[in-house]
Amino acid sequence: MDKRFTLSLFIVLLVALVTGCGGIHHYDGRLTAADSLMHDNPDSALTLVEAVNADSLATEGDRAYQDLLLTQARYKAYQEITASDDSVITCAMGYYRSHSGEREKLTRAYLYKGAVMEELGQVDSAMFYYKTAEAAADEKDYTNLGQINTRIAALYRNYYADPQICYDKYNQALKYYKLAGNEPLQLSSLICMAGCSGITHKGDAERLLNQAIQLAINLNDSLKYFLCQELLCRQLSFEGRSVARAKLIAMHCLNDYRDYVNHDLLLDLADIYVYSGMPDSARYYLDLVTENAGMTNLNQVQTRKYLIMSDICRLEGDTALSSHYDVLSHQVSDSISNSKEKYQIQQIENTFNHRQHTSYLSQISHLQWMMMGISLIAVIVIALLTLAYLRRIRNTKAIIRELENTRLNRHEELVSQLDAKNGVIERLLNNLVMLMKSADIKETQKHSTTQLARQIKDTIVDVANDDFWAELRTSLDKKHYGLISNLEQTYGFAEKDLRFIELCCCGFSHLEIAIIMNYSPRYVFNKRKTIASKMGIDMPLQDYLDGLIASMD
Repeated sequence: MDKRFTLSLFIVLLVALVTGCGGIHHYDGRLTAADSLMHDNPDSALTLVEAVNADSLATEGDRAYQDLLLTQARYKAYQEITASDDSVITCAMGYYRSHSGEREKLTRAYLYKGAVMEELGQVDSAMFYYKTAEAAADEKDYTNLGQINTRIAALYRNYYADPQICYDKYNQALKYYKLAGNEPLQLSSLICMAGCSGITHKGDAERLLNQAIQLAINLNDSLKYFLCQELLCRQLSFEGRSVARAKLIAMHCLNDYRDYVNHDLLLDLADIYVYSGMPDSARYYLDLVTENAGMTNLNQVQTRKYLIMSDICRLEGDTALSSHYDVLSHQVSDSISNSKEKYQIQQIENTFNHRQHTSYLSQISHLQWMMMGISLIAVIVIALLTLAYLRRIRNTKAIIRELENTRLNRHEELVSQLDAKNGVIERLLNNLVMLMKSADIKETQKHSTTQLARQIKDTIVDVANDDFWAELRTSLDKKHYGLISNLEQTYGFAEKDLRFIELCCCGFSHLEIAIIMNYSPRYVFNKRKTIASKMGIDMPLQDYLDGLIASMD
């Protein structure tokens, strides 16, 4: 193998290796340890990250990693999110934008930038960064893709109240979590889907909750089991579908999972007793919700309380007070609707998707044009190679015709034409003699055109390489007092013209020149006329060169 080719191949492989490894960063072990605790123990992860002194971190990449983990841990540990958290995650995001090879961390940075924006009440910005994270994520980064869809679904649920979109997003998240093999997150998605199904897919709600309950049992997750039972209770009690069964489930949750009891379960029990015609019991559980101030800070809770109070008053015969609570519930509902109208997050998502689709189409168009260009170049290269091959075959056919019409009786004389022979020139002449002998009149019928063309290339054309021509020129200049160099300086001939003249000076016939230069015999005649015209002589080129050489000798 050619040494230059080997060296070039080595350099290419070395560059590829360096480029491929350029994005790998070995992070501080304290940070990677905190990251490993992030999902199951965010509080411990936060403690570890906060314990790391930023001045002790060796690289900018470590500091960006700490910023990312700090924001993620604070968010997952339900710490209060402030504007300083926005500054921290923005720094991490800026670093990962400018450093390739960190696609997963860039995706996470966008995701938690969106989460911080949501916590700060900038809902439109939150949707933008969630969609940016989705666009930046690797298609096999199933966990992050699942979390992105979960956050978008929660954004719709909390601010846009479109249950169908929520259901679709949670369902997509569930698919990603299944691909990732993450059962705890699958359980969370099933519970969220069941919550949406109570409005959009009533028939699916109980089926999804039964799947979630079984998964919670398998994972020994008592909190998620409680949430599933509470949701199932609400689904059964909705519009009085199965009040008795709903009551059994609610009392089971109240007695056996008291640590997890929330306002939803208490409101469910109040609703169940309203359907059972027991307003006193309904008031008891409704009062428990009122006593716990932490359970009443949500507008949705207030709306449901007012509706239940309206039903209780109606059962007690106080229609005026019932109407009052109806009015209050509608006022809270209207305030929720009014606050949601200012957030056009679905429009933001649709606009982002449109831009992504347009960008994708643009990339496809560029790729198509690039492929067309490559195809065109390939066609041109194939055409040029084909034309070169056909020209070689055409020249060979012309040589065969010439051989058939010429009696060659000077084969042996070729070897003695050059006085100052050297190894390369002698090899060429010997090969030329052998070729012309084997292709003589009686032998031409045994050779196909392609075989003879290959033989000419292998034994003559390839032998007449750069070294051959350099040695031939040196020999002729030495023998004839710089003849070729003088012609080059006087007329400015191209390299191929000089080589043609050199062969003429050696006394090669037109047929021999055709074979060596890979020309057709007719082209040799035309070439002589062209060169003579360029030199401005009115006699045959061969006669002029012979006379010139004779005068020098």
